[in-house]
Amino acid sequence: MIFYFSGTGNSKHIAEKISNSTGERLIYMSENTIVKNEIYEVDKDEKIGFVFPTYWYSVPTIVEKFIDKLILSGYQQQYVYGIATYGIAAGHVMNRLIKILKNKNLQINGIFGVKMVDNYVIGYDIMNLEKQKRILNSAEEEIDKIISMIKQHKNIEYIKKGRIAFITPVTAYAYRKVNHTKKFYATEVCNGCRKCESGCPCNVIHMENGKPKWTGNCAFCLKCIHGANNQQFSMVNLLKKEIGINI
Repeated sequence: MIFYFSGTGNSKHIAEKISNSTGERLIYMSENTIVKNEIYEVDKDEKIGFVFPTYWYSVPTIVEKFIDKLILSGYQQQYVYGIATYGIAAGHVMNRLIKILKNKNLQINGIFGVKMVDNYVIGYDIMNLEKQKRILNSAEEEIDKIISMIKQHKNIEYIKKGRIAFITPVTAYAYRKVNHTKKFYATEVCNGCRKCESGCPCNVIHMENGKPKWTGNCAFCLKCIHGANNQQFSMVNLLKKEIGINI
């Protein structure tokens, strides 16, 4: 069983690749999944995975909410693992995961991380295609290695924390406390297609007078921006195309 969250596709790719290799089912962690209040039956030989991106060296708020509401039936110390994707380094993101899983009486065994293409366009432009290809090729090798370790039920910590991981408590606290929705707005270019609304995993985008408005507990996954176009834009061009952000 693989619980995953992905705003722009990196973590989704990993979850799907693991599922294809192990045959285990996928569950998308989102607000719509939470409200179903489903009980997840765990087979005795089934592994339990959590795959998600790193935000500000922390766990996405929607992932925390999902795990807090998670109901598992049949858990008997099966192998539990977590995989965090990151652009530069993961910090101590897994400390947070360990804590919230412990609150659900789940003990994590494997801790993994995969460096992917950083798509935090709020802070900087996306890297050029040549560098993206190098990172993605390396990521595929790392994913295959991690899948092998998962199949072997490795109790291991395989993740890059980075040199400034010590600031994790500060960045993680700020991430959870900041109102992420207040800086989002739609420009006059928005055509009201509602793609951002239907794709929002946190259900914080609602249409008002034909334009999207952001209100509620936003995870800051940026799916509304990255999903607005199939092409890649620099930060400036992207924000001018569909959705604006005051930064």
